[in-house]
Amino acid sequence: MGKQLQARNNFSPNLPKVQCRFIPAAAAECRFVKKDAKTGAVTVSGYAVKWDSINYYGEKFLRGAFAEVCAAFAAKTKKVHNYYNHGWRLWFVDAQLAMRIGKITKLQEDEQGLYLEVELTPGLPIAESVAAMVQHGTVDGFSIAFYPPNDIDVEDKGSHREIKRADLYEISIVDEPADGAARIINEDVINAIESDDDAAELLRSILPGGYAEMLLDRLADVNKPKETPPPKKDPFAFLDNYQV
Repeated sequence: MGKQLQARNNFSPNLPKVQCRFIPAAAAECRFVKKDAKTGAVTVSGYAVKWDSINYYGEKFLRGAFAEVCAAFAAKTKKVHNYYNHGWRLWFVDAQLAMRIGKITKLQEDEQGLYLEVELTPGLPIAESVAAMVQHGTVDGFSIAFYPPNDIDVEDKGSHREIKRADLYEISIVDEPADGAARIINEDVINAIESDDDAAELLRSILPGGYAEMLLDRLADVNKPKETPPPKKDPFAFLDNYQV
């Protein structure tokens, strides 16, 4: 706990070094709860993690994994932010997409999973759009962004990995609980790339779950200069020195 967000280079804002995880479709339970008649604030609730669920990255969070986060949240010593589709990663597409859309008012573990309630910000256009989509059932998923856990908090079970302790950065309401790695990149972003580090940073902000590193490794192999094979040895070279 208590990890600090790491400042990156000038190419990007201070993006957190976190991993994003969607829960499987069968576990999605983001639902409309109520709309406050006075403030117009809409509240939605659901489960961001289910204990009996293995995500698309082969990870299973055990009950108690977020106990410290929930305790710190209840004590108001830690904030867990709320975005739409992990909007903080989309700062280069549209500033509004990177805005927080609401505040989490309840975060707790129960027998089913990590339960939360979110109050969407009234008067904020993107928040009101999300509220309308949740109420209509157009979107019904949650996705967490968490800091990479320590090795001692992860156990490899062969078929999956069990995570015993994790620290959250944010929980997003998402279109659907599936891997949404595709992102639009505009010309200004391409022009802002001045070095290999900039290009690598952009890939890491777009591709989740280590895919950026896999792609960079593949590109490194592709761009390696091909070695020129040594010339084949002429078996009859000795004839050049033969005098009749």
